[in-house]
Amino acid sequence: MTTTDPNAAGFAGPVETDDSRPMAGIAFLLLATTLFPIQDVIIKSLSSGFAVHQIVFWRGLFALPIVAVIAWYEGTLFNLRFGSIGLQFLRAISAFSSYMVYYMALAAIGLAETAAITFSTPIFVTILATVFLGERIGAFRWLAILLGLIGVLVVVQPGAGVFDPAAILALLAAVFYAVSIICTRKLGKRTNGGSMTLFTLCVFIISGALLGLVFSQLSSTSPHPSLAFLYRGWATPEPRDWLLLVVLGTISGVGFFSLSQAYRLAEASVVTPFEYTYLPWAILWGWVIFGSLPGAMTWLGLMMIVGAGLLIVFRETLTGRKPLLRRGLGVLRQR
Repeated sequence: MTTTDPNAAGFAGPVETDDSRPMAGIAFLLLATTLFPIQDVIIKSLSSGFAVHQIVFWRGLFALPIVAVIAWYEGTLFNLRFGSIGLQFLRAISAFSSYMVYYMALAAIGLAETAAITFSTPIFVTILATVFLGERIGAFRWLAILLGLIGVLVVVQPGAGVFDPAAILALLAAVFYAVSIICTRKLGKRTNGGSMTLFTLCVFIISGALLGLVFSQLSSTSPHPSLAFLYRGWATPEPRDWLLLVVLGTISGVGFFSLSQAYRLAEASVVTPFEYTYLPWAILWGWVIFGSLPGAMTWLGLMMIVGAGLLIVFRETLTGRKPLLRRGLGVLRQR
């Protein structure tokens, strides 16, 4: 789960040069897909003792200096262009909402199930682009969208005995994130990657702190892990917890840089399919750390969602619609 900047979380846009290094771009992308599942493992592990807004707050705070250094390295720290503040704010709030509900879903359902559902983001980006950007969708892409939506229903299984409401949170995460990508596209060249990332992180920090003030005063008797994760008051981290929170921020910063480099060094159509290597890691860590493996229906839905996303990417490649490819169809761009 952008504008001429290919990555909603990255810094500089892809360089139009003959010095393309696809293997290096793929290597950076694979580094990101290796790191981000570890982040999800840490968040799921912390979800039983901390509030989701507290984790978002500390994650953003520890990531901020790392992102600032990367923005300086990319040359955008002292050349910030924000464009429309209204769109920047809507983009940041959409991304914040996406992470909040994504993390709440992680507290209740498996890593693989959560990831599979949120990988439907390209489908919602394509749908929203027709409404807000006036982009036309042909029969081929409508077929891919239908396949992906059916895959989501297969994973979520509404009405089935195994249905967990947290699956809806994961779906909302995909929708919110798609909104943030549409905002990024509309911002266009009026902004740059460093501005977007720093602005978004500041919104994360402030919003996490404000939600902490609100929900620390409320209580919920719901036994559901997602609601408990939201309503829990802030806790004082132990030394081990501080270490994990620092690791979260570090993974965010390094992951942002890796994605930025991936889409800088190679065409989006080359590296975007490799974002799906996140899923095997999510399945592996979910099994090793939490002892859970996806069921047969999740596997089926997962393959349909991934297939739909890849169909959209490859269709754009075949039709030569590079502007769309460069605007971000992936879902890891701002994790």
